[in-house]
Amino acid sequence: MKLPIIITAGMLTAAVAYNAYALTCGAQPSCDSLGYKYTGATTDCLNTPIKCPFNSSYFNCVKKSEVVNTILPDYGIKKNLSSNTLYTVGSSSVGYHKCIWVQFYSGGRARNAENDFTEWFINSRQVGASATTNDDYIMGFYLLFEGDTFKLKAGMSNGNDRLYYTPCKGY
Repeated sequence: MKLPIIITAGMLTAAVAYNAYALTCGAQPSCDSLGYKYTGATTDCLNTPIKCPFNSSYFNCVKKSEVVNTILPDYGIKKNLSSNTLYTVGSSSVGYHKCIWVQFYSGGRARNAENDFTEWFINSRQVGASATTNDDYIMGFYLLFEGDTFKLKAGMSNGNDRLYYTPCKGY
């Protein structure tokens, strides 16, 4: 009768000792491997910084400089687009870019010409229109993201109307 009790007690002791060994000897992940990459001041964060649970001097947040560097125009890539065509950001017509800057340019209207005007549209809403005389030129520059649509609806003599896009650097 004592032998089964001794065997059971021995097995229980071994199991407890093994579990205690496993809990205390495991390798702790580094803060960097968990995504906590920053140290120092948190004043450059846009959101509330999240601190590493193992070392509170490490934190993660969205930095202001990261946002600016992401949406800056990549002027090395500027494309001219056709008027009177609806474009969608993220599609093949704008190079599958998820973030772009759109530039509308209108000008040089003939005086008193009917139906000789240009309208600018973003997401089906008019955001601008052409100049009214041949001496007026106007330009608009807009930041758009994936899924947004845009169009330059040109008038009869659309020789002075232009539509360009420039992708964002970080997308």
